[in-house]
Amino acid sequence: MTSAADSTGPGADASGYIAREMAVSAAINAVISVGFFVAIFGFGASIEIWGLGKFAFDFLPQSLAVAFFASFVPSLLARKAMLAETLASATKPAPSVSSLFAKSILIVLAAVILGTAIWAAILWASGTAMIAPIPAFALKIAYGAALGAFVTRRRLQAMLE
Repeated sequence: MTSAADSTGPGADASGYIAREMAVSAAINAVISVGFFVAIFGFGASIEIWGLGKFAFDFLPQSLAVAFFASFVPSLLARKAMLAETLASATKPAPSVSSLFAKSILIVLAAVILGTAIWAAILWASGTAMIAPIPAFALKIAYGAALGAFVTRRRLQAMLE
């Protein structure tokens, strides 16, 4: 038996569903950010900030991957729930997969441009050319989690509310 408080059963409300998906997205994108940071930068010497493949540049592929998966995957799951009528408060019709993909691509473009530009500006304003591995690691994890949660929330709100 499912209650209205459940996030996936009949009668589930959109706000609870969105909150759960945001948490999942933040956690998954934080873990993925950990893996890529360790593989690309590691924990050795300080990390150069400027240049192709360096710390600032890495916000571009990170923004791309996080934004795409934080938009497209939760959208597909929400579409499935909408079609199964397990989201009682979803008043809009379920969008097509091609529509979800196209909107995800637009979100990716915005995230890549804005996310990379914002981090480049912050790093430039810091006036430093190197960053220690631990603060760099923390920034990458926090950014991946925050961007994932933000994109998931905005995308699902547009679909469900």
